[in-house]
Amino acid sequence: MSNKELNPMQQGVVEVLGKPAGWVPLPLTVVAAVREQLETALAPLAAKLSPDQPLFISKGSLNTVNGCEAHFMASLNSFEWTISNVRGTVMHKAVELSINWRGPVEPADLVDEALTRLEDEESRGPSDFIVKLSPGERAQLRSYAVDLYTKFEESFPPLKASWRPVTESSARVGLFDGRIFLSTRVDLTLGGAGSKVIIDLKSGRIYSNHREDLRFYALVESLRSGQPPRRLATYSLESARADVEEVSEGVLQSAVRRVADGAKLIYELTSENREPKLNPGPQCRWCPLKDNCETGKQFLERGFEDD
Repeated sequence: MSNKELNPMQQGVVEVLGKPAGWVPLPLTVVAAVREQLETALAPLAAKLSPDQPLFISKGSLNTVNGCEAHFMASLNSFEWTISNVRGTVMHKAVELSINWRGPVEPADLVDEALTRLEDEESRGPSDFIVKLSPGERAQLRSYAVDLYTKFEESFPPLKASWRPVTESSARVGLFDGRIFLSTRVDLTLGGAGSKVIIDLKSGRIYSNHREDLRFYALVESLRSGQPPRRLATYSLESARADVEEVSEGVLQSAVRRVADGAKLIYELTSENREPKLNPGPQCRWCPLKDNCETGKQFLERGFEDD
C-alpha cells in the first residue's frame, strides 16, 4: 500500500512516527551518563539488597506506588483477569499475528486465532481465565477484541517488514550484580536499536502518566542496547490520536529520578514495613480496598473528571 492509498488516520501515524530528514541520534555518551546517574541514585538502596532477594521494578509497580501506596500494597497479590483487562491482551496477540499473516486479514479470524493461542499458553497469562469463560462471556470478549483490532487496522498503516515491527517485546536490565532489575513489556516497537520508536497502544483515553510509562521504557531500552530510542508514542485507539515525545537526555534523566524515587518507596513498604500513605485518585475505581477505604469512597462519591 502506497502513502496515496492510506486513509487520513494512517497517514497521520506515518507523519508522527516517521523519521524526519536530517535526524541525528543522541550521542552514546548520554547513555553512559544516565547509567551513572541511575547507579549513583540507587547505590544506597542496592547496599541493602542481595542477589538472592532482588528488587524488581516495572511500569506497573512504579505507577501504582506513585499513585497510592495503600493501593500498591493491596494490589501486590490481588491481580485478577477480567474481560475488561484481558481484551487488550487479545488485541495485542492479534496484532502480533497480523504482522506475519499470509493472505487476506480478517479481524474476526485474527481474534479467534489469538484466543486459541492464548488458551494454549498454559504456563503464563490469561489462559485459565479464557478457558473458563462461558459461551456468552467469550462472545463478549471476542466482540471487544474485534472492535479494538479493527480500530488498530483502521488507524495504522500495514506494518512493513522493513520497519522491523515487534509486538509484546520484553526487556530486562540488571543492576548491581542482580540486586535490582528493571523490566518492561512493550506493545509495539518499530525500527532497530538506535532509531527505535516505542509505541504503547491504549483502548481509551491518554493520561499524563502514560508519558512516564514510555520514559521508563526508553530508559530500559537505552541501558539494554546502549543506544537511546528515537521517539515515544502513546496511541489512543478510541480517539485515533498519538501523544508523541522525542527521546532526549532530559527525558531519560526524568525516568532516572522516577525509578530512584519509586524503588525507594517500594523497598520501604515491602521490606521495612513502613505504613503506606493514602492518596485518593482515579485509581480508587479499581483498587482492591475501594469497598472499605473511607478516603477512597469519599473521593469516588464526590465525583471527578479525569484530567
